[in-house]
Amino acid sequence: MRIFQRYNPLKVAKYVKTLFRGRLYIKDVGAFEFDKGKILIPKVRDKRHFSVMSEVNRQVLLLQAEMG
Repeated sequence: MRIFQRYNPLKVAKYVKTLFRGRLYIKDVGAFEFDKGKILIPKVRDKRHFSVMSEVNRQVLLLQAEMG
């Protein structure tokens, strides 16, 4: 499990894309699980978690488009 001290969508997306499956924690936001290179729907279903999930998943898609 990786702990991010600050929320930086690009860094989180690179981590998610590289490891492909696992868990992460963002300080002041919460915990997330990811699989197949995308953050899964969070267990804590609030607006902040959904916002972070969608933003990071968008960044992952952009990174994948750049690579291939």
